[in-house]
Amino acid sequence: MNWNDWPIACWAMSTLLCLLTRRWFDATWSACFAVFMVFDRWLPTALPLQLHYVFLGVGVLLVTAEVMTQYRRYRKSLLSQ
Repeated sequence: MNWNDWPIACWAMSTLLCLLTRRWFDATWSACFAVFMVFDRWLPTALPLQLHYVFLGVGVLLVTAEVMTQYRRYRKSLLSQ
C-alpha cells in the first residue's frame, strides 16, 4: 500500500464507522469522497471526467448543507436566549 492510498482507506473506514453508528448523512458524504478518490487514484480513465467530479461535487454539497444546518441551529439558539 502506497502512502497515496491512505486517504482512500481513511474515507472508507469513516464511511463504515458512520454506517455502524447510523449516521446516514455523514456516511453518504464520506462515501462520496471515498468513491471520488478511488476513481481519481485507481481508475482515472475508466470513467468520463465529468462523472469523476460528480461525486466530489455531491460530497461538497452535502458537507455544505450539513454546515449550514448546524449554523442555522446555532443562530437560532443564540437568538432565543
